[in-house]
Amino acid sequence: VSDTMTESLKIDQNISETKPKCIFFDKPMSNNAARTRLYIRLKGITQDLIETKWVELEDLQSTEYAMVNPLRKIPALTTDTGMHLFESNVILDYIEDRYGDESNAGLPPFVGTSPEDRAFCNLLIRIHDIYISSPNCTQSNFAHTQGCMYLTPIQTDYCPARRTMDAPTRAAKLAEIYKQLCWLEETIHQTPYMCGSLLTKADITWFPTCIFFEFLLPIVFGWIRIFHESTHFPKLTKWFATCMENPHFLQTRKEILDELKLKHSKNQFLSIIEDVAKHPDLVWVFTDGRA
Repeated sequence: VSDTMTESLKIDQNISETKPKCIFFDKPMSNNAARTRLYIRLKGITQDLIETKWVELEDLQSTEYAMVNPLRKIPALTTDTGMHLFESNVILDYIEDRYGDESNAGLPPFVGTSPEDRAFCNLLIRIHDIYISSPNCTQSNFAHTQGCMYLTPIQTDYCPARRTMDAPTRAAKLAEIYKQLCWLEETIHQTPYMCGSLLTKADITWFPTCIFFEFLLPIVFGWIRIFHESTHFPKLTKWFATCMENPHFLQTRKEILDELKLKHSKNQFLSIIEDVAKHPDLVWVFTDGRA
């Protein structure tokens, strides 16, 4: 276990300090952690309220981390009272309830202003969390839909055997990404944000995941440069451009892209690209006018 991880798990010591704080367990390339990180930045919540601890991949399987998140996933948060929380949306709701009035940004809650707005925001988040970012199972060889972009077909130094993915499964999950992107394009409000005029948790949730789409879908599967064209997904392209005007979104994008580019430079996606090439019978690029 890394020294940083060991130190960050001294929960009792943290609670006994004069001014206890929450501890947020983060990982640069995790899209689910990135939404929490982005939310904290947008709210202007400082490190004296929520301290960030960076977690390495090997830390997730440690006994120490299991005390914080028994699912051994990122993100997680230990509250200033010692309660352990996990699942991104649960953490965001807690931060809003606990620190919404104490943040420096003076922003309204990122959930919309009417019952309909809040329901629509929650629907967009639910679709993301169920159909894109979660396997809904902690057992071996169950993977989230987004894993089709980066989980390798064979065991490597970066992907254990329990997380490998065969070509038919990969193709099915890629079709699911395409399906949900089409639904999103048809469903979100025209502009500027997904739920209309106000920034919401839906934007904060989808944006980090869309960085994975932006970088990996063209490289691994030969898709168009998604979110940078106006023919196939015009509403999503406009939305993406709006988000990119915010420096906090830009910073989050850079953090994820830097990690993805580093992995690409080490050929971590090469076995996937080769496996895709070996299966021309499967659908990797969609041709109904979108991708």
